[in-house]
Amino acid sequence: MIPPMPTARRRANLPAFSIIELLVVIGIIGLLMAIILPVMEKVRHKSYISACSANLHAIGQALVLYANENHGAFPRTNYVAGAAPTQGTGAAASDAFGAGGPSPNDVTAGAFLLLRTQRLPPSIFICPYNDVYIYEAEKADPLSHANFTDPKKNLGYSFANPYPDDDAVQHGYKLGGKLSAGFALAADKNPGTIGYGDRDNVLFPAVTSSSHEKSKANSNNHEKDGQNVLYGDGHVEWQDHAFVGINDDNIFTSQRGEVMGSPANRDDSLLLPTDD
Repeated sequence: MIPPMPTARRRANLPAFSIIELLVVIGIIGLLMAIILPVMEKVRHKSYISACSANLHAIGQALVLYANENHGAFPRTNYVAGAAPTQGTGAAASDAFGAGGPSPNDVTAGAFLLLRTQRLPPSIFICPYNDVYIYEAEKADPLSHANFTDPKKNLGYSFANPYPDDDAVQHGYKLGGKLSAGFALAADKNPGTIGYGDRDNVLFPAVTSSSHEKSKANSNNHEKDGQNVLYGDGHVEWQDHAFVGINDDNIFTSQRGEVMGSPANRDDSLLLPTDD
């Protein structure tokens, strides 16, 4: 009977990897990771865009319900024609229209009134993509408050300004249940003109600008790749630039070239607030 081979000899006879073979394996793994990770990130981002689109679609349905209950009008609180838009005021008030409530023409208070009356979950009002701008759902009880505690954190979308000045009204501007299918009613938050390095300036590009220049007017919600837009007929569409309103209207500025101002006419989408 042949005695068994000693353990040390058995191990010595096993094949071993050379350093070159190990480096090749490591290189292949690194190459595969370099291919797979961007694909996974792209898939992940698309899922966020879809979830964000679903939020805006639900908000659009709530707007229709609100209009049906309020003689065709969309939500707004105290209104003074010609006064500049405000945001984030009077949050602790229990009455959105009483003393201590939101200041006139508060664009976030209008959105909060929709949250309050339609019993939407607060998470509907924040974009689920948090890699760039961190949002968190409103924690305060909507029935005992009149505005978002911190609109920069609790509100991830912008809405058509419901507070037009007299000139806009004379030119047909009116938010209600019947709007053109091309009118932008809401979208990922307006990036404004400051912040995010030197990449935020909704007033910088024109409709004829390059894609790179137009990206300066894209929302920060999706790394400035574009934004979901809710239109007047209730459909939501992903757009890679902001010139997607009626007649190539920039949805984040007025046709007068203003951001925190009034729309100019019935076809002018001006979505507020900004994230400035």
